[in-house]
Amino acid sequence: MAEGTFLIGEAAARAGVSADTIRYYERLGMLAAAPRADNGYRYYSQAAVDRVLFVRNAIRFGFGVKQLAGFLKRRDSGRPPCHAVRAEGARLLNEMDRQLVELTAARAAMAETLASWDARLQRTPEGTPAHLLSTAAPLRARAGTRFPGGQPRRKSR
Repeated sequence: MAEGTFLIGEAAARAGVSADTIRYYERLGMLAAAPRADNGYRYYSQAAVDRVLFVRNAIRFGFGVKQLAGFLKRRDSGRPPCHAVRAEGARLLNEMDRQLVELTAARAAMAETLASWDARLQRTPEGTPAHLLSTAAPLRARAGTRFPGGQPRRKSR
């Protein structure tokens, strides 16, 4: 193993990801295939770790893994995808704004339901069911919106 390089476990630890994540990034072409030692072990440089950190940051920003792989492939081949990256960033911001509007409306509906439940509980004698869940109003959202503790809403087919 060359000086200044790491086995996959150490590279993964330095980048804060799993070894499987590093292998996945290699398969997608977001990370160059690592050179291998005579024993077949991959070894990584600090530059590879930095690339993984770069990829993780872009994913946290909101870019999809496969989309990011396409951007990086273009960039690495000398065709900067700057305009496409900017356009996708704008799309992500618009989507976030849409989700915020939907979540704000859902929050208001939830607060209204809780107030209604409070009133119902005050009118219900102790030990008698108030049937709160049967009066829960569905929180409306578009496909893909997640509510705390819930699954994403699916588009109907």
